[in-house]
Amino acid sequence: MEPACKHPRTEVIARRDGVDYFRCLDCRQILEAEDLESVPAYDDEEQSS
Repeated sequence: MEPACKHPRTEVIARRDGVDYFRCLDCRQILEAEDLESVPAYDDEEQSS
């Protein structure tokens, strides 16, 4: 079984009713923006400490 794709490379394919839709360039899965929010983001406050 292949490891799950983490969708590192995406492209915006549509925006409808305020929701962005993306396509993963690796696995070709269609995702909503909220599906990608699990990617860790760095906070400026954490870096300045």
